Amino acid sequence: GGSDLIGQAKAGTGKTLGFGIPALSRLVAPGDDEWSQQPEAKKGKPQALIIVPTRELALQVATDLEKAGRYRGVRVLCVYGGRAYEPQVESLQRGVEVVVGTPGRLIDLAKQGHLNLKHVATLVLDEADEMLDMGFLPDVERLVSLVPAVRQTMLFSATMPGQIVALARRYMSQPTH
Repeated sequence: GGSDLIGQAKAGTGKTLGFGIPALSRLVAPGDDEWSQQPEAKKGKPQALIIVPTRELALQVATDLEKAGRYRGVRVLCVYGGRAYEPQVESLQRGVEVVVGTPGRLIDLAKQGHLNLKHVATLVLDEADEMLDMGFLPDVERLVSLVPAVRQTMLFSATMPGQIVALARRYMSQPTH
């Protein structure tokens, strides 16, 4: 339905398709009839952003979403540090509908002007408590400030420490827990 959602579940419980299917269903992909009606400025720009704490989780989420969106031609890009920028930049230039990544690399790509988040309609913060533990909260807040205010936000966390609750209050609109 597009409303904001807080999911509380331990890592490894199968949340990916829980947020992935709604995210994929809300976007317009090259294989969709509506694609030709999209403004050119919006085509190939990310419509869903999934922020995760680790490269391992980024790879797993991206792989699952690629499989789920394959028949519609959904293009998924996985970005994380420790690998060359060039292939990630080239993918962004070719166009993607979904970006899955770690906070540091996402910020780097946005700062360099390669990652345009102005058309993101779905924002997912996966394993938010892990991101807090790893010191990523300021980076996550910076990324959230780069996406449109009108969007669906889904936050998933195994625990709900005060800083995560505050984050949810600040960036979500009447979320269902």
